[in-house]
Parts: sequence; structure tokens; C-alpha cells
Amino acid sequence: MIMREGSNIQEFVVIVNWNNFIDLPNFSTFSSFKPGIMNLKSLDIEAYLDLINDNTIYKNTIEFLSKVSRLCNSIINCELCFSRLDNELTNTFLDIIKLQPLERILIDTENYSVNFRPLERILNDTENHSEMENIEKILYALEFRSKTLNELSFRNMDFQIIGLSFLSKLVKLERLEFLECRGFVSKSYDTLSKKGFHLKELKLWHEEEFFYNTRVFNGFGSTLKIMEEIINSLCNESLYKLSLNIIAPETIKAVKESCPNLSFLHIKIFSEQDLDLMITLICEISSLKFLKIEIDHEYYASQLVKTLGDYLNFVEYLFLDFHIDLLSFEYFTKNCRANLKKWIIYIEGEEDLRKDYLKYVNNYQKVHNSLKILGINKGYMCEFDWTNDELEIISSLKDQSINIFPSDELDKC
Repeated sequence: MIMREGSNIQEFVVIVNWNNFIDLPNFSTFSSFKPGIMNLKSLDIEAYLDLINDNTIYKNTIEFLSKVSRLCNSIINCELCFSRLDNELTNTFLDIIKLQPLERILIDTENYSVNFRPLERILNDTENHSEMENIEKILYALEFRSKTLNELSFRNMDFQIIGLSFLSKLVKLERLEFLECRGFVSKSYDTLSKKGFHLKELKLWHEEEFFYNTRVFNGFGSTLKIMEEIINSLCNESLYKLSLNIIAPETIKAVKESCPNLSFLHIKIFSEQDLDLMITLICEISSLKFLKIEIDHEYYASQLVKTLGDYLNFVEYLFLDFHIDLLSFEYFTKNCRANLKKWIIYIEGEEDLRKDYLKYVNNYQKVHNSLKILGINKGYMCEFDWTNDELEIISSLKDQSINIFPSDELDKC
């Protein structure tokens, strides 16, 4: 690494993940030149220590992490990704959290050795139990950031021992994400029920393998009730954006009651059970303007699309992240009462029918005159290759002020 006078590093990534890892230079390399790393704003740490047999090969990296929090005073973004957490690494994380004015933190326990193991095995394993205690120290250290932290994300975390009570101290938190997490138990929300949160964005995306017996969806079990209570505890009138993959009538009703100003909803549906009721309840949310739906199996896609056609009223931005057969698509365009402004659709294996899909979009626009943006998938590694008939319809759509884009350019949620 080359540093020179005048170097002004504001983003730094530290990766420790293989046996031929090349250690950082001595810390004096970073502290000798001004400003160097003194104006550091973002620090990304990826430490997969279980892949390294000799901890002496990353001693300079540990020194860097232990001293950076004392040399710098303006780190606002930090990502902590690890697979094994020893005391030395834990202490560096704690110093960064306690001493830096962090506004955003991501904690990712990818490939973590304790993750997704039965509770009794964790408690009986002294080494892993110690590592869980280190994670708990990190989470409760977040209290030091109660006046600065507004965005907090967890990925691949197991909360079966830890719980969520640490969240009650984070009074400035506006965005909270649980990505592929699990282990939520009753104590996850017991301490939160009386806390007044002011979240604007919330993502509750449970680890999906937990709901399967081999490849068969096995239901949500007791997690459904727990997720319902977490929604009631964390959500209120300030929330406008929600992503949720435990979808059942109970959780949708909790959302309707707790989030009167919800405008953005991203969901994933795993079963056709109560499908009509769930879609109907969602369509009743009058504040909802953006709706993205994923599904686990396409065999109930037709039923879902037709129900949307019957009940969708308020949504302006619609993203259906699955293939829609032509008959269901036609039904939707003829019956939908919502005045869509932005619409993203996927068409798989229907290239010879693509003209018909475009024709139904054109017919929809002639009735509603609301659509401004249409997103269509190109297919894997493919560019648009329109036929003359399709180009004629596209020309008609453009004459009606509709811009057409590849769907992957529009899917930003």
C-alpha cells in the first residue's frame, strides 16, 4: 500500500478471509501522513477468522482496527461481517462503536459457527457460548450510539439467545433491517412493547429455510405470532416502508392497524392458503402507493393476479416479481381499477406472445391514461429484440408518454 502526504482516505475495506491473506502494513503507514485516514467516513470489516489457521498473519490488521477508532473521529458508516468472533476482534468492534459517531451499522454473521444451531447445543458448547456473549456485548454497545444511529441492519443473525431489548435505547433509529435472520422468541418483543419507536423503514425478512421440510413449505409455526407482536411493537404512524416475508392474514391485519401511513410494501408469499383474503386486506390499505410481490411457487400466480385485478385500487407503482400467464394478465388489465404510474412485469418463456402482453398494456393505458414507466424483463443475458409488430405497439405506448425500461434497471427495492 502506498501512502503519501496529502492522501485523504474516506472509505476503507478490511478483508481477512484466507490462509494466504496479506496483512496490512504497520499502522504508522496510515498515521504518518496527513490527512491520511483521519477523515475516514466509512469502514467495512470482513473478518472470516475460521478460514485462517495462524492468527499471527493478521496482527497488523488487528492493530489497525484497534487504533483507527482513536485516530479518527468522523466514521459514520460501518459494516461488521464475521464468521468467528474472538475477544481481540470483539474489542476492536466495541471501540469503533463506542468512539465513532456512527449513523449506519450493518452486522453480518455470515457462515457464523453458532448460527442456526439448536439452543441447547449452543448453551452446552463453552466456546460457542463465549462467542455469543461477544455478539451480545456488541449489540448492547449500540447504546453508545443512541443519539447518532439512524440506520441498523442485521444479516444472517440468530436472536434465540440475544433477544431485541437492546433496540429500546436507540431513540434516533429510523431504518431497521433484519435480513435472513431467525430465532425470534417471545423475549424478542416483550421489552419493546412499551417503547415508542419512530421507524420510517422496516425490513423483517426471516431466514426462509426454517419454514421448509426438505423442499416442502411447512408453515410459519410459532414464528407467525411472534412476528405479529414484533410488528405491533416496532410499527406506528411514522412507518412508511415495510418489507415482510412472513405473510398471513394475522400479520397483514397487524400492519393495517399499526401502520396507518404505510406507502411502500414489499412481500413474499409462500402458500396459496388464505391468498384471496391476504390480497384483499392489502388492497384495502388506502395509503399504499408502492407494492412489490414475490411468490414461492407459480402455481398460484394466476389466482393472485386475478385477485389483484378485482381489488387493487390505490397502488400507483406495481412490481410483480414472477411470471404471469397471458390469460391472467389480460384479466388484470381489463379489471384493474388502480391508475398505475409505474409497472414492472416479468414474462418468462412467452416470447411468441410478447406482442399480446404489450397489446394488453396498450389497452390498459387507453382506459387509464396513467402509466408513465413500464419495466419488462429482457431474459438472462439478452437484449431487447423487438419484432416489427411489437415495435408498432411500443411506438403507440411511447406516443402515450410511456417510457419502457429493462425491469432490472427499475428494481431498486
